[in-house]
Amino acid sequence: MTEPDRLASAGRLRIAVVGGGFTGVAFVIHATRLIPGPLDIDIIEPSAALGLGHAYSASDPLHRINVPSERMSLFAGDLSHATDWLFQKQILPGDGASTDAIGHHYVARSHYGAYVADTLAKTLTAAAPRVSLRHRRALATAIRPADGGWSIALSTGDAVEADRVALCFGHAVAGSPCPISAAAAADPRLIANPWRADGLSSIDKEASVLLVGTGLTMADMAASLLGRGHKGKLIAVSRRGLMAQPHGLFADDVNFLGDCAPPLTALGLLDLVRRRVRASTDQGRGWHPAIDALRYNLPRVWGALPPGERRAVKRRLLAFWDVHRFRVAPQVHAALAAAIGDGRLVVEKAGVAAIDANQDSLVATLRRPGGALQERRFGGIILCVGPDRDLTHNPLIREMFAVGLARADAVGLGLDVDAGSHLIARDGTVQPNLLAFGPMTRGTFGEMTGAPDIARHIERVAGLMAAGAA
Repeated sequence: MTEPDRLASAGRLRIAVVGGGFTGVAFVIHATRLIPGPLDIDIIEPSAALGLGHAYSASDPLHRINVPSERMSLFAGDLSHATDWLFQKQILPGDGASTDAIGHHYVARSHYGAYVADTLAKTLTAAAPRVSLRHRRALATAIRPADGGWSIALSTGDAVEADRVALCFGHAVAGSPCPISAAAAADPRLIANPWRADGLSSIDKEASVLLVGTGLTMADMAASLLGRGHKGKLIAVSRRGLMAQPHGLFADDVNFLGDCAPPLTALGLLDLVRRRVRASTDQGRGWHPAIDALRYNLPRVWGALPPGERRAVKRRLLAFWDVHRFRVAPQVHAALAAAIGDGRLVVEKAGVAAIDANQDSLVATLRRPGGALQERRFGGIILCVGPDRDLTHNPLIREMFAVGLARADAVGLGLDVDAGSHLIARDGTVQPNLLAFGPMTRGTFGEMTGAPDIARHIERVAGLMAAGAA
């Protein structure tokens, strides 16, 4: 029986969504709005709340969205949707600290998570009874072809049968960046998961604290410590010592490529970026519009680079791109800048070779540039190394690789998918009803980590799916 015949006989399209954070909920919202006909949707997510994930389950009000709300709408055709919701719920303007000097709103991430969850609820209510949603609080452990569709095995022992499957989970919290002794692992002053709700409570306010990593996670943890009146010195380390940059002018009118063809080498891309940044800076606009213009043109630019050049970008330039592309909210930047200015926060270039503990302190062995090792003692250590980008650490993906349903992309950043987000199997065939979205597809598109990029891409793909269904 062909898929159209089977769906016609069943009467309802069955969709399974693996992952119930922002990406999974965005997919449900757009599939519900755009795909015609009755839908039965199973969303497989072990957490009780949908739409939050690690990003938007943060309880600290100092952890803010790092893009202004007018750029965080779930809908490309209604850019004020998120901001309007925040005003309707009286989160704005009541939370005056969320609005910067030029009127951009950077609300607490928990508020944005509430917006996503409420939009899901309203979308499903408007679509009932045509669309039904079941939340399966479990992990997906395996996917197998079954009767022209798919069968997803769950950690509960149950199975979900579906006509289409969308993989929408994000990256897990990264593991240890170095060997950690048993004594250190058992010490409550070592915070291995910085997103634990009570994680920082074990660190004395007078203690010196090592923050392992200098990216957005470090910015959040440092902001939390400073916000609760921490008096001890904060030392943030990473191999390059790069910190996420602050926001500047938002401009959507920069033509990144101009009359140029897309560069065919990593060095050519770097040269073009530098020329665009110089031109934008000479016009008094700063570097931000040039970087944003590259972001908007990235699918075309990235697609033109041969695999070897993409790998060169990943190896040599990705860290610099990330700190300019993924910026901190101005409130967080101001707090960090003030702390750096008065010496409460110090950023150093160093790796961490090992972490141990004694009765009095945690002991970190730092590897300085050039390879020299140095022992330092701290009253607390927070691992801020960001997400785990190795998909083989995910049991479901590892199993899909083993049976040939999926393969890694040519760059080694995630799963190989086509332009419509369909998974490409090990033998090179496109899986028409097995899709992947979000950060795991970054290697194909060049960028697919920020919520606005993910939502726009999902909306486009859902529109294509709707056109195919029609």
